[in-house]
Amino acid sequence: MSLRRKILYLTGALAAAAALGITATVISVETVCTADVPTPAVTSQFGITDPGYARSQGDSFLTFPEWYIVHAYSDLAGVTGQTSESDFRYLSSIAGFWRSLCRATRQAEGSGPATSDQKLTNYIIGFSFTAEMALQGAYEKSIGALTEETTDGVKTAEDAFNLALLKDYAAFLYQTPWYRYPFAAKLDQFWRDTPFVPSVRSVERRFSLSLQYAGRAAYAAVIGYAAGYDPAVLTIRSVVTGLPAAELAAMPGVKVIREVSDVKGTKGVLVETARYAKFDAFAKELRRHAGAALAEVAGNHQILVTIVVPPGDGRLAAFDGLPIFSIPIQSRPGARRIGVDVPVRSLVQDIARFEAAGYNFEHAYDY
Repeated sequence: MSLRRKILYLTGALAAAAALGITATVISVETVCTADVPTPAVTSQFGITDPGYARSQGDSFLTFPEWYIVHAYSDLAGVTGQTSESDFRYLSSIAGFWRSLCRATRQAEGSGPATSDQKLTNYIIGFSFTAEMALQGAYEKSIGALTEETTDGVKTAEDAFNLALLKDYAAFLYQTPWYRYPFAAKLDQFWRDTPFVPSVRSVERRFSLSLQYAGRAAYAAVIGYAAGYDPAVLTIRSVVTGLPAAELAAMPGVKVIREVSDVKGTKGVLVETARYAKFDAFAKELRRHAGAALAEVAGNHQILVTIVVPPGDGRLAAFDGLPIFSIPIQSRPGARRIGVDVPVRSLVQDIARFEAAGYNFEHAYDY
C-alpha cells in the first residue's frame, strides 16, 4: 500500500472512529440521562405573556455545561498559578463535563421543557472542549512537562504572560461569550511585550502558546460569525415580591416594567435586569431588603444554582434545594462545586443560608 493510501486510510479510520464516538455519546446521554417522570408544563403564575419573557425552565439546568467550561478554565488558571499547566488533570476535567451534562439533562427533563438549541449547543461545546482539553493535556503532560522540568520551578516571561491571560480569560467568560475574547490581539501583545530570554522552556512556550492563541482566534472568528446571526439576549425579566416599585427602580441596573399580581392576589413587580454575573448581584442585593423575594424568573419556578463548599465540610447545611451534582475543584483540593435545584421563591433566602453556612453562592443559571 502506498504512503498516500495509508494516510487516506488512517484519516478515514480516525474520522469514522470520531463519528462513532460522538454518536455513541449523544445516544448515551439521551437514553441513560433521563428522568422517570413526565416533563411538566411550566407557565407564569402571574399570567405574564410579554414577548420574550418566558424561557424554557429545563434550560436553566442545561446551561450549566456551558458554565462548566468557564469554571474549568478558572480552575486551569488556578493550578497554573500554583505550579504549571502540566499538573492540571485534563482527563478528569473532560469526565466532569460529561457527568455534569448527564445529571443536568436528567434534572431538566423532570423540571420542565428544554430547547433543542440548548441541547445542540451543549454537544457542540462538549466535543470541542473534549478535543481541546485532550490535545492540550497530551502536549502539557509530555513536551510541556519536560520543558517545565528545566526551570527549577521559576516561571519564564512566557509562562507569566500565559498565566495572566488565563486569569483574564476566566474572568472575561463570567459575563461575555468566549468567542469575543481578543485572542488575536493577545497573540500580538505576547510577541510585542514579552521579553525573550533564551532557554529551552522559553522557546517551547513561544511556539506552543503562539499556536494555541492563533488556533483559538481562528476558531473564535468562525463561531463569532455564526453567532452573529443569533446574538445572545443579555437581559432577563423576573417578578419581585416584598418591595415597592420605587425602591426597585432605585437599584442600579434594575428597570421596572410594571406591577403584576397572581391568581391568589399576591402582588409583585415585573423587572428587567442583565443576565449572568449581574443577575447574581441582583439576587444578592434583594437579600439585603427584609421581605424581598423572587416569585418567578422568566416565568419559571425552579432554578439551578451552584455553591462552592470549602474543604473538610462533610455534609451540607439545610436549605430548600435538591443537590444534583458535586464536582471537585482542582485548584482548591478538597473543595467542591455543588449544583442545587432551588425553588425560585426561596432563592433569595437560600443565598443567605448558603453564606451563613460558610458556602460561597456562585451562580444562578441562566437560560
